[in-house]
Amino acid sequence: MMESGMRAERSLKGKKQRPDVLRLVCLAVLILFLSGAFMGAAQGADKSDKDEDEVIYSDFTLGIGDRIDISNYRVELIEIQSVKDGIAVMQVSKIGGGLDEQRAFLVNRANNFVGGAEMGGITLTVIDILDESSARVRIEYRKNQGTPSRRASDRPISAGDKPALSVQKSFDRTELNVGDEVKATVTITNEGTGKALNIRLDDSPPLPQFSYVAGYPPKIKDSLDPGQSDSAVYMMNAIKEGTIQVSAIQVSYTDSKDNLKMNSSLPFEIVINPKSIAELAVRMDSSGPIAPGGKAMVNISLANVGAAPATRIEAKGDITPPVGLKGGSFDRSFFEIPPGGEVNYSVMLSGEDPGNYTVHLKATFDGGDGSAIREGSTEVVVLKREYKYEYLLLLIPIVIIIAWLYRRHREYKY
Repeated sequence: MMESGMRAERSLKGKKQRPDVLRLVCLAVLILFLSGAFMGAAQGADKSDKDEDEVIYSDFTLGIGDRIDISNYRVELIEIQSVKDGIAVMQVSKIGGGLDEQRAFLVNRANNFVGGAEMGGITLTVIDILDESSARVRIEYRKNQGTPSRRASDRPISAGDKPALSVQKSFDRTELNVGDEVKATVTITNEGTGKALNIRLDDSPPLPQFSYVAGYPPKIKDSLDPGQSDSAVYMMNAIKEGTIQVSAIQVSYTDSKDNLKMNSSLPFEIVINPKSIAELAVRMDSSGPIAPGGKAMVNISLANVGAAPATRIEAKGDITPPVGLKGGSFDRSFFEIPPGGEVNYSVMLSGEDPGNYTVHLKATFDGGDGSAIREGSTEVVVLKREYKYEYLLLLIPIVIIIAWLYRRHREYKY
């Protein structure tokens, strides 16, 4: 009985201890859960704070007068000071005061304002200068400062100091012959709004198909105001035939900020034909047969049927046979006969002895390719002298025949 009572007492004590253990376990789990929740919340808050403090960046292309707005900061592109040296000027200000600064920026050099992006300010970098009126700008900032936006300029666009040179090169003809002279003209015009400085022409290399006579290389003023122009002329002789591609001529210059600029003319094509030469045609004709003691004219024509002037023309003539037909002087001199030109003269002839005669003319000239000779001739007839009694001699046989017939008639009649 005692033993049964003890077992019952131990059983009762065990039942009382189990709920206490369960309560302890549940309490421990609850504490762990709450601790984890509090730690997660703390970590989340810390992470959120870190995200807000993160430094990010945005890139913008700005023209003169354009700006970037972020939070209470304003960044405006004022001017491109030098494309060559990579310098841009920007105005950085803060709404409400505390910052209003104009600064020159070098390409790829970061500039901090109000401590920079790491300290809650902003960092600006000019990444690239695109031309005289635009640049690529990077702004770095904290994420909690908001999103930057670009605002176009509300100022009237100014023409500014922008020279713009145009260059033209031309020949006075695009088809010529070997030996011909050609005139080349180079014209430079400032079509911009600023003065062009340090102007330099590059018209090289010289064309091997020409010999340069005068004025080469062309020279132009070293500065031109807006709307001003200047020209240069040089002379050349064509020395080689063919189709020639005349290359462009280049001009370089700077603006008032020492920015280098360049332009070039358009290439063009010319044709150089073989050397043109003169060609004389000698024509002669007489006025007809000459009676003995009579006179007639021989007409002489020297015509240039070639493509170049004939110069230093000397004409000399003679008669064959030299006796029986007399004439004046056939010798003439002419300085020049142009292409398509012609000279004419006449010589008086006097017939003395009957016969056939040849009048011959030789013309020497310079045809542009050395001396040349051309000849011409014509036939002249001098008639025999006629006598009237020669016709009476023809009547004698007729008279004899008539007399004989008359005599025979009378004899037969009787």
